[in-house]
Amino acid sequence: MFTQFNFSAVLVSAVLHMVLGLLWYTFFFKKAFLELMGITPEHMSDAESQRAAVHGYFASFFSYILMGVILSYFVIFTGSATALEGLKLGLLCWAGFTLTTMLPNHYFSMKPLKLALINISYHLVGLSLMGMILASWRK
Repeated sequence: MFTQFNFSAVLVSAVLHMVLGLLWYTFFFKKAFLELMGITPEHMSDAESQRAAVHGYFASFFSYILMGVILSYFVIFTGSATALEGLKLGLLCWAGFTLTTMLPNHYFSMKPLKLALINISYHLVGLSLMGMILASWRK
């Protein structure tokens, strides 16, 4: 089974997911995200926050590698072989696993719905891109 995995595609899709996160939270939605989270620039620059961010980046990268491996399994299992098929698979995984777990968590955390939309839509785009890469980049 693992001989069918394209680990280069998994690695590239994980890195691109990280780059998407950088763009998403630094350029596209930075102001809204920080405001909705109640984070100030001073808070971001303190040593504890910086350590937490480093740990968050490592956890994110590990998570996206694992996400890519699991999504690769789904690609292989379903026989998806085009970018469009990968896109559909990424969307299904997002709807079935990400949306259904993140949305209730946001309501229970009593944060604004706008914050949920920022965070959840990031994974919509990320999983869709990962699916496209993993399905179309075959060995």
